[in-house]
Amino acid sequence: MHDGWRIAALIFSTVGYIFAFLLIPRIILERRQPAATVAWVLSIALLPVVGVPLYYLIGGRRVRRHIRAKINAVGSVESSVENRVRPENLPSPLSVACGRVLSAAGAPPPLTGNRVTVIEEGDAAYGEVLSLIEEARDHIHAQFFILDVDVVGRRFIHALASRAKAGVRVRLLLDAVGSWRALRQIVRPLRKAGGEVAEFLPALPIHRRWSAHLRNHRKLLIADGQTAFTGGMNIGKRYMAPRAVKDLWRDSAVLIRGTAVRDLQVLFLDDWAFATEDSVPPGIFFPDLPSPSAGDPTDGLLQVVASGPDRTMRPIYQGVFTAFNLACRRIWIATPYFVPDDAISTCLENAALRGVDVRLIVPEKSDVKSVAMAGRSYFDDLMRAGVKIHLYRPTNLHSKVLIIDDDVGVVGSSNVDCRSFFLNFELGVFLYGRKEIDALSAGFEADLSNSARLDAAAFAGRPKISRLLEDTFRIFSPLF
Repeated sequence: MHDGWRIAALIFSTVGYIFAFLLIPRIILERRQPAATVAWVLSIALLPVVGVPLYYLIGGRRVRRHIRAKINAVGSVESSVENRVRPENLPSPLSVACGRVLSAAGAPPPLTGNRVTVIEEGDAAYGEVLSLIEEARDHIHAQFFILDVDVVGRRFIHALASRAKAGVRVRLLLDAVGSWRALRQIVRPLRKAGGEVAEFLPALPIHRRWSAHLRNHRKLLIADGQTAFTGGMNIGKRYMAPRAVKDLWRDSAVLIRGTAVRDLQVLFLDDWAFATEDSVPPGIFFPDLPSPSAGDPTDGLLQVVASGPDRTMRPIYQGVFTAFNLACRRIWIATPYFVPDDAISTCLENAALRGVDVRLIVPEKSDVKSVAMAGRSYFDDLMRAGVKIHLYRPTNLHSKVLIIDDDVGVVGSSNVDCRSFFLNFELGVFLYGRKEIDALSAGFEADLSNSARLDAAAFAGRPKISRLLEDTFRIFSPLF
């Protein structure tokens, strides 16, 4: 009996090492970030019985689109040509460089003709979302990473169901992992009312197309192809609620009315097509939009940028990298999860050494401890270079905002971490108008007043066991 167990263990171990031997060259040839390559090679070589299955479960970094939304059939992009702005015509050298890089990396060119409202409070976001749903007359397109099973999540579903009963075409796309409970517990009223619900990339290999870790992190709600809500907020009482409450997470979003909604609509249709194989669902997706009113030509000037493992380039990462490198006055970052790669970390250190005002706001108490510890491993070098790190205290910080000089503002779903930059499907809005950037700056300054600056000397004196844990999580962070 014992000999049989030993033989089985030997066979199992041998098979594991054979797979490891075959996988390691493949991982090297994938040309990942060096840290990610080292982490995977170590995991597979040292413990193949765990590392090999883990790689097949979460190691893939690319997906192929089996079907693309046939948006050219409805003339989406051509209908907004008159509002396109060539990157070289953006208002500053920094925005020109950023726009050029984003366009070259695959993002559509910038657009004028928008009215952008920056939303800094969860109660305001709650009101805007429900208002958009109520005002829709032709269709509602929504996609979110997390739909919480709580009073706000249920209210959201019932609001959508009400419009579906009234004849509005409602399509709701949820991430299969982030919203797994909602997909099984609270979406039934919407389906019963005639709305359509789809899940993005199921996590179990029993499905033809699946992925356990390439998640759709985008947050987007479009009403009638004219108005869109997007940013960092999911649907749930942690993110938005009928009134301001003490434990409401700090978050940011934007409400966009105008030409840029076309690009957001294209993105939704593409994601919907991938999830459902329904390439051109019925509806008036690209209605004629009113011409922008006279005023500052940079008002509402923005660029919609999507990034993900289905794209050759990483547009959001490339745009952020460019802006950080060219900053002359300030780089202000608010992010709940900060685990940069070496290139972004070096950019921030270099900017601080050049005299740029580099400030980073992260939550004092994160809801994901392992990610927080990995991020803290960067703090010593950053503060040594002059980066000012602030810990947000009143509640959890979930806002994802970047402000570079007075020229570029970014709000969206992407964190400043390797998962957002290299694994997730993300959506960012790059703002080039001074009015919108000033609004983001005002919110950032308010967050600073609710934060405590981290003392470099005190932080350096933390216990060695803390350093060890931080560096350990840092080594393996590229895996997740």
